[in-house]
Amino acid sequence: MQLFAVVVLLATLVSSLAVDIKNIPLFKWKAPKENYQAVIKQLQRLQLKRPQQDPHDLQLNNDADHVYYGPITIGTPGQVFNVIFDTGSADLWVPSIHCPKTNKACRKHKRYDNTLSSTYQADGKSFRIQYGYDAGQVRGYLGQDTVTVAGITVQNQTFAEATFHSDDFVKTVPDGILGLGFQSISQAGEVPVFDNMVRQQVVPAPVFSVYLNRNESGGVGGVLTLGGADPDYYTGHFTYVGLNKRGFWQFEIDRIMVGKHHENFCERGCQTIVDTGVPLIVGPLDEIYQLNEKLGAKPVLGARELFFFDCPEVDELPDVDFFVNGQKLSLSSRDYVVKVLTEKGNPHCVSAFSGTHFPFGQEPLWILGNAFIRRYYTTFDKGKGRVGFARSIN
Repeated sequence: MQLFAVVVLLATLVSSLAVDIKNIPLFKWKAPKENYQAVIKQLQRLQLKRPQQDPHDLQLNNDADHVYYGPITIGTPGQVFNVIFDTGSADLWVPSIHCPKTNKACRKHKRYDNTLSSTYQADGKSFRIQYGYDAGQVRGYLGQDTVTVAGITVQNQTFAEATFHSDDFVKTVPDGILGLGFQSISQAGEVPVFDNMVRQQVVPAPVFSVYLNRNESGGVGGVLTLGGADPDYYTGHFTYVGLNKRGFWQFEIDRIMVGKHHENFCERGCQTIVDTGVPLIVGPLDEIYQLNEKLGAKPVLGARELFFFDCPEVDELPDVDFFVNGQKLSLSSRDYVVKVLTEKGNPHCVSAFSGTHFPFGQEPLWILGNAFIRRYYTTFDKGKGRVGFARSIN
């Protein structure tokens, strides 16, 4: 997840007055692009984790199409942290001052010191979260403090002060994660930050939206809008689909088809989640293998999880069509091909369609990560229990 300057535009919220839209940058992080093997390893590790006012925008930091993050403050006075805004989880955690510097991940990130905050309240309950089946692990304890995002302050927000990070977090730029999923998937069982914004009536509506751009040179990479959708970042109308579970942002896709082929990769229906913490588009191994085979992609290093294309042929690849609530949402090769460099500096074109194994008894899912969100501006409506997709201005 390279760090760029963080621009914070703060505004005072006055409940009796309308407020203007405000932008705070979200930035983008990636594995080192000069090392192809590092990219592949990083993509594999990030596949699956496990949680009358105007809207407020938070710009996202950007460094080459993988994971997006932005600034928040915790405490009084505010201590600034860069966090991943993750719709695939529901907890907020940042490193604690009590995480020893012998821990490599803590040593490389900002650490929250509760003794410096006049609004801190101790909780003391233990906290543990595991991202994915073999990805990063975080442990610590819970506390309460004020949390400010895009100029919006939440009082008495429960969050985790992390005293241990696995080595997976050593090379990541963001300090922590702010989950935007539902409370039912919170590992701490606590009310998520955005839900508290709604309860404390500091956002105009129980809606947030995400825009991700295609900026490959780094810098500002997108915008998180709190309290609504920002028409500056999409065109046309939204296609809405109701959620069938309120944990992840989960719904059903009708069909997935490739070009003019009639084969449907969702013959039994595809349970799907939208996850801003995942860089690619993830699905069950067999379906992903068949889809990539139809596109002409070849397995990377003999694996069934990741695939690559011959770069000269990329412009001739067909669209992949997702049918959502009767509407067709298409991805072109520009959307589903990830360009990386080998160790020798040669370009390599990796398919954004990546497979994963779901343990016995767990429901297979498709995960629409950032490769999809860059094409479709996405709005998350907690009030009506739905997600909406509109063409991004990209």
